[in-house]
Amino acid sequence: MYTTVLLGALLSSLAAASYGSRFEFVIDNDRIFERCPDRPEANGPFDVVDVSELEFEFNEGYIRISGHMIFKWEGVEATDRVAGHAEIYKFQRGTWQPTMFSMSINDFCARQFDKTTIWYKVWSHHIPMNERNCINNYGQVYHYEPFDVETVTNFSINMEGRRKIVVNMYAFDQHNVKRPNTDICLQINGEFIKKK
Repeated sequence: MYTTVLLGALLSSLAAASYGSRFEFVIDNDRIFERCPDRPEANGPFDVVDVSELEFEFNEGYIRISGHMIFKWEGVEATDRVAGHAEIYKFQRGTWQPTMFSMSINDFCARQFDKTTIWYKVWSHHIPMNERNCINNYGQVYHYEPFDVETVTNFSINMEGRRKIVVNMYAFDQHNVKRPNTDICLQINGEFIKKK
């Protein structure tokens, strides 16, 4: 799923120049993704992507992904611009606190298959050439050969503790007007555990 990519890309980009301790992000949910409880008006991950034929195999240090998925993002056109923002929050003193770790993209479709991006290395190069259309194409199918997304990353700061990754996606029409009722919000809950 494209958000697995955001997980891998976010972890990779945050740690790109980091030397220090190794931390594994242990995910709470076997389905990986959850709706954002504070954004009930937004689509959840399974409202826009059919992952019934996508398999996740959890191993120490990585998640193996295989199978296929189908995008069913209603109300969005293939010509729309897709913008996104991902951020890591830390659970501290009983509430989720924002951290300095975030990533934004103004036009995801223009760069989804850009070889210089982190997500290309983590995810989109595993999509067959004949299926390389953006996630805003209703009915788009991505078939995967099995591939791995690493969950262990080096950080120069202490990352131990409860964290969540929140991803928001937005669609804009050709006049740069945000499409109504099409926002996506999903989160990945888990815990960073320091590796010995």
